[in-house]
Amino acid sequence: MHLDDANSRRGLLRQLRELLPLLRRVQPASTQGDITWEGPFFVQRGSWWPTRFMLYRGTLYCSVEIGWAAPSLAWAGGSPEVSFESFLPSDSSLYGNPRFWAELLRQTTRRLRSAIRHPAAYNQRVARLLPLGSRTGRILRRLSWPPGTRAPLSRRALDRLDQALARGGQIASLRHLNADRYLRTAAVAYDAAYAELRRLNPREKYRRKADGRHGGLLDLDPRDAAAFAAWFDSRSWSGTHPWEIVFGHPHGVWLFPRHEDKRWRFLVAVDAPGLFLKATMMATALGETGHPITLDRRDEIVAALRGDDRIEIGPFRGQLSLAELREQRSGATSSIEWNPVPIMRLLERPLALPSPER
Repeated sequence: MHLDDANSRRGLLRQLRELLPLLRRVQPASTQGDITWEGPFFVQRGSWWPTRFMLYRGTLYCSVEIGWAAPSLAWAGGSPEVSFESFLPSDSSLYGNPRFWAELLRQTTRRLRSAIRHPAAYNQRVARLLPLGSRTGRILRRLSWPPGTRAPLSRRALDRLDQALARGGQIASLRHLNADRYLRTAAVAYDAAYAELRRLNPREKYRRKADGRHGGLLDLDPRDAAAFAAWFDSRSWSGTHPWEIVFGHPHGVWLFPRHEDKRWRFLVAVDAPGLFLKATMMATALGETGHPITLDRRDEIVAALRGDDRIEIGPFRGQLSLAELREQRSGATSSIEWNPVPIMRLLERPLALPSPER
């Protein structure tokens, strides 16, 4: 989107022209292919948000990460055009507002000048004032759970899983696989994790829980192994999700056939953390019933379900906020391993910038 207000456009252009020489004094984070800088924090209503800048083919990209949003502004040097966009914003109109960017650039320019004049004092001030709620770190997952919470995956269930996976790894690969046998295999997994589906036939179970984009799987002759192999090897189903047997976001549980040396095995995979436990129940049932099965990322999944891995603490997407942690487990903040506070480092000489590509 282009700014319509001429005065606002001229104001932003003036600020960007002032900003670029200041960035040239700062040590970049990367100069491979493009030049990127970690900028000063942008302070908004008491929260501190990190800014980033990238110079690529003569265009300066300015971005700020605000919780789940990542608005960005782009300016082609020498051009009167300024454009901006945002990803996952809760109020996109704010991030397309020239006043928002004018304030962000004003703060950035002022703090860069301060860092250039007195780098040590600037870094000390940031370290002293940066709120804990704006910092990032890691904590052992089980220490983030409410007191008295039991691990979702019990020790007994873990032992069963490992025994089932050991058995599944030793089972000989299948010589033939057809659509009917695939759906009956998926039905074993469904029955282990979803008791309410047990009365349904395999095809109905699949229709209830799968992604729905079957890519032709349900159109195959159910008992024709040659047709299944030809369809699978053709990859005509690419771009669809026939193997996502439980829909989830970004993806759910997958039962993926592996066709190697003209034989078949199965891989259970899961993306959504909320489905980790279901996936272990499915893998356990498949191994115990004699299917050639592997569980992808077994160690990562088990560590999460046992609380033995570390989770991210911070205000950004995919992280547990400090406020949520305090609500779930009072006093847990003492166990956080905080990431170092960013330090602004300066160059002895201004960075030479490449000529814009035409």
